[in-house]
Amino acid sequence: MYTILELCYHRPETPETIRLPSSFWKLGETDRPLSVRTRMFGRAWPIRAPVRDGIIPTWPQLLNSLSVPCTDDEVATKWVNDPAVRKTIHAENEAVIGEWELCTDNILYNHDVGSMIKYHKNLTSRGYRALIYSGDHDMCVPFTGTEAWTRSVGYEIVDEWRPWTSNGQVAGYLQGYDHNLTFLTIKGAGHTVPEYKPQEALDFYTRFLAGKPI
Repeated sequence: MYTILELCYHRPETPETIRLPSSFWKLGETDRPLSVRTRMFGRAWPIRAPVRDGIIPTWPQLLNSLSVPCTDDEVATKWVNDPAVRKTIHAENEAVIGEWELCTDNILYNHDVGSMIKYHKNLTSRGYRALIYSGDHDMCVPFTGTEAWTRSVGYEIVDEWRPWTSNGQVAGYLQGYDHNLTFLTIKGAGHTVPEYKPQEALDFYTRFLAGKPI
């Protein structure tokens, strides 16, 4: 679900079949009812998480397991927990805050604001630049939903849908709006863009931070 063309890595104790909402099988169809479009807007992330006020559960809590589905975090866990790495990134010692975990229940998120669109509109209307990006192979938060909500803000299009390049190759597409709001896709990237397309991610983000056209 994090990258549609990759294999689903999982631990032996994890069920091989992960049941997805029926709406996910219908993404891309133009005649689906409102419930599918609501799902496409990303208001039910992660999958099966309740969309209501209160604590947002983590993947392990949702699935009653110790791992995140379709994710092999063994190498990342060993690397981030290496004492030299922790020192380099200025993380506290393991004795103080414990091991790094991909999904930890030590941090709680409280769902109490609903849609974030109004906050994006408030900040961009005040002159703050915003770059909203999505990997186009991500099924967890499909780029179609991100494209839809950025369009729904209602700003005038000032940079019509076009390709952007990295190292001389088409790396995705972007659409620029008034008030410095930009929506951008990364070709072939999954949910965690820098993980799948590190060079392209560095390219577009460097240009954005420098205030240069992407």
